[in-house]
Amino acid sequence: MLEIQELGDMICQLLSLQDLARCARVNKRWHSIVIPHLWRDLECVGSCWKRSQAFVQMVAEDYLEEQQRRNLLCEGQSSHMSALSKYGHWIRLLPSGYYFRDAFTWYERKNGPSAFELFQHLFRRCLSEDAQVEYLSVSTRILDLAPHDSQRAFYDFMVTRTRQLYIYGGLPTSYADMSKLTNLLDQDSGTLKKLRLNVDAPAGTSRIFKLKEESNDIQPKTWTFKELTLLYWVDGSFWTWFFKQCRQVETLEVCNPDGTAQALAQAMLNHMPQLTEIILECSESSQMKEDDVAALLLAGSTKGWRRVKLGPNTHPGRRVMDALEKHLPTLETLEFNGVCRGFWSKNMLPFLRFCPQLQSLVNIDITTLDVKTFIDRDPVTDTLRPWDCERTLKVLRFAITGIPRKDWPGHSIEGGSWFSQGYEIHNGLFDRLARLNHLEVLWLGSHSHGNDNESLELSLESGLYKLAGLKKLKELYISGLCVKFGIKEVQWMVENWPRLRVIDGLKANGVHEEVIGWIRKNHARISVL
Repeated sequence: MLEIQELGDMICQLLSLQDLARCARVNKRWHSIVIPHLWRDLECVGSCWKRSQAFVQMVAEDYLEEQQRRNLLCEGQSSHMSALSKYGHWIRLLPSGYYFRDAFTWYERKNGPSAFELFQHLFRRCLSEDAQVEYLSVSTRILDLAPHDSQRAFYDFMVTRTRQLYIYGGLPTSYADMSKLTNLLDQDSGTLKKLRLNVDAPAGTSRIFKLKEESNDIQPKTWTFKELTLLYWVDGSFWTWFFKQCRQVETLEVCNPDGTAQALAQAMLNHMPQLTEIILECSESSQMKEDDVAALLLAGSTKGWRRVKLGPNTHPGRRVMDALEKHLPTLETLEFNGVCRGFWSKNMLPFLRFCPQLQSLVNIDITTLDVKTFIDRDPVTDTLRPWDCERTLKVLRFAITGIPRKDWPGHSIEGGSWFSQGYEIHNGLFDRLARLNHLEVLWLGSHSHGNDNESLELSLESGLYKLAGLKKLKELYISGLCVKFGIKEVQWMVENWPRLRVIDGLKANGVHEEVIGWIRKNHARISVL
């Protein structure tokens, strides 16, 4: 199983360091698969003084061996390679904390190489002379190791070889830390694509930056990274100065903005003209209980939003909908994940009707979409209203409700028989879906609404045959729906949807047991979840 790289990576991500170490000793094949995962994250080293000492001792020994190896090579002899020299290039996450930093200075006091020389050596092992890494995480405490006269060369080496950089600092971060952070970013020559910050600039730091900016002591420079993530920040002069350098940012991810939303929204408008994507996340402890903060940030794009993702606890409501409707011409991806207040099925219609670029509309376990609203029939002409996204929509995820089924108790049809209204609703649903002939992923159910209170008759008699044009469909999700579904329907899907790979929501305990067995026997390429 480990021979398949994707499966091997998935398995290794679930194992502890002890288990990874054991697996690495099984054979050469397992060793080559496991070693990258074993060395990737060194965070556990920095959580203990003894482990930090032992690791720095290993770095020092490798440093001295490197010096010796160069001398031996000059004399035409060879030398063995240490573990750090063989596997250091797999390191992506360096330890944080005072233990790790102090271990370097501890070794320096033993009359060994300087702390900076050792750390620079470690970093060169992580990033070999001509290598570039996808992701690297460092603490601002590590930046303290670089002496002033070596900072520029060291930061240049770090930033020019890293595509994604995560810098975290703890509280409070000093002015010296923030100055080193800005000096580091100033060395970016275009390699850095994504910056992730979890640092704070205290009030004193902000005052110093304000004075230095007013005296032109800090020259502004436009950084080239296009994605910026702010995990923690407090409004102040440092950030006012920082945002002025972010004119190339296209994607902004913000966590827990709370009281800083006004300043951030203004910075977005004034200093981020390329901004087209926003991801907003809030923890359960966030004070953002209404949607005014999210609405304020959604007003921060001058170019028009292409991608908007609102995570849990952002509480999207009427004001968020109003803010988003101003970006209908440019929206390509819209995702909601959390409790919506004042949010109804009709609020989604403008995005379906008037978004000519819309490719993905996702509502993760929040609000259901009434089937009659989704059908969107013009009461005057009794025809389906045209949607601007019909030629672009690839992913549709909503819990569709209000679909009657004749053999499901309690699903009576108001004012008529099943055949006069039940099939009419099913036909309307399939007529609407048939117009979305670029769909690749279709969710009609919801894992959180998994009590089968809603139904869907996926039978050819109810109109399933109308979806023959969905040739690009790859994934069908019907979890949480009581579904009428037989073998002949599956045979029809296999014939008409050649790219189908996933069907999620079938019941293995009796209702769809025969269908699941037929799929696994005749079409193993289709996953039944």
